[in-house]
Amino acid sequence: MALSSGAALKGLGVGLNSSVGQVWKVKPHAALPARAKTANGAEVEAQSLKASISAVARDLDQLGEKAGGTSAEIFEALKFLLEDDELFEVASAHMDDGWSAAAAYGMAVDEFGELLGGDPTFVERVADLQDLSKRVQAHLAGIELSLNLPESGNLVLVGEDFSPADTAQFTPAVIGVVTTKGGPTSHTSIICRSRGIPAVVSCGDAAQLETGDSVLVDPVGDRVVVGGDASLATQSITFVAINDEPIIPVRSNIGTKADAEAAAKTGADGVGLFRTELLYLSEKTQPSVEQQTAAYSEILAAAPSGPIVVRTIDAGSDKPVPFLDMGHEENPSLGVRGYRLIVEHRAFIEDQLKSLEAARQATGREVWVMAPMIATVQEAADFCNLARSIGSFKVGIMIETPSIAVLANDLAGVVDFVSIGTNDLSQYLFAADRMNPALGTLLTPWQPGLIRTLARIADAGNATGISVGVCGESASDPTFAVVLAGLGITSVSASPSQVDVVKTALSSVDLAKAKEIANSVLAATSPEAAKAAALDGLASA
Repeated sequence: MALSSGAALKGLGVGLNSSVGQVWKVKPHAALPARAKTANGAEVEAQSLKASISAVARDLDQLGEKAGGTSAEIFEALKFLLEDDELFEVASAHMDDGWSAAAAYGMAVDEFGELLGGDPTFVERVADLQDLSKRVQAHLAGIELSLNLPESGNLVLVGEDFSPADTAQFTPAVIGVVTTKGGPTSHTSIICRSRGIPAVVSCGDAAQLETGDSVLVDPVGDRVVVGGDASLATQSITFVAINDEPIIPVRSNIGTKADAEAAAKTGADGVGLFRTELLYLSEKTQPSVEQQTAAYSEILAAAPSGPIVVRTIDAGSDKPVPFLDMGHEENPSLGVRGYRLIVEHRAFIEDQLKSLEAARQATGREVWVMAPMIATVQEAADFCNLARSIGSFKVGIMIETPSIAVLANDLAGVVDFVSIGTNDLSQYLFAADRMNPALGTLLTPWQPGLIRTLARIADAGNATGISVGVCGESASDPTFAVVLAGLGITSVSASPSQVDVVKTALSSVDLAKAKEIANSVLAATSPEAAKAAALDGLASA
């Protein structure tokens, strides 16, 4: 049934700009051959599988080189998953039983998915692994998976969701993206936000759109309007700086030297989140203290002026690091990850802190260190004592679990600072899988439950003298950053591409106005009302 002109399809908006274009519906690729057994023999099939894995790996290298930046890091991590020896061994066992290479690899990935699924953080990784499996099987079957997008025009891509390999193929003709699945922290959302492409995700009714339909992608209004023109777009706030400096510091999130260099070209006041695990995703053996020191020194030296907040390794069975034997867990989100690795891998965490201290001394930079996945005050105290015994750091923790959020007042005298990871905190707070389109609205930062939790943490920090930062994806939204400042958050950290716009937003109001806006938002009882209160408050500023 065709959608009538003017129909508004609701979803979750990504970005502050709108676009009008013609739908290019990305249809499912040709079906993969049914899984079957073969008489070729395990050795022949194994060679075919190795050749296809190598071919897909080369494709990932090319896509990563083309994409650059954060996407390049994602492709490197995907390549590690693709070439995982354990995965090949599982597939080999199926080939020994007579299954074809394609069937064996698909079965092996399915088994891995069952082992590692069920965790909001890893669901996206499982989806990426399944996409790799599809590409390997397609190569074996001679099926082309390229999007083959035009280089010119005004296209709004519509599909279920887009993998890293898909987004790397976006051409200049792509001026909007609509997905029926995904959420505000999905890969599609992150890439569209970093490239400034208006998007609406988790828009289930978009499945009824057809190629050639004219649509308005209106992320500020959280909708797609069939036949809509630019005049119907919900107007975003135009921020104009009235102060020389933002009312709270704006820092940058980084994971690599390239990120640090990009952040240094912005107005970032240092780094609010250095994701160290990105340095280890492809390491098959544990790097020495000297090797880690060299890598950290390069990144610290390249980072923007100001403090550099380093998160110690945030890994687990949901984010596997090759040289750490973490096994598999039925529910990785509730398992051994982040600081909990201290039990089995204390030596590595100590080496990481020693490397950071050596890099701090070598570069003269101000380094703060924090541990992820802290659930109790005792864990916070243990980490802080360890870090202070090794280096001259400011020491803190991530607030990601509801348990430590409600104990924030008890951290007085224990930590120097806390940093709130709103992505994980939202997932635990609402028990919501971020890749489940039916739950996407629970993960918007405008949820009153999250906002009031942030306010309580900020109040605890102000009462105890502990600085409270936010480094989650929500801080990259300039409107929400103003709300955070009004709640009492003392710094925010955004992706490099968003630093300057967030800084401008936080320079466009004084602290009194930000507090007034935050109070209006706190009174809201729905995400829509909370967002509207913030926009109304800024419009009157």
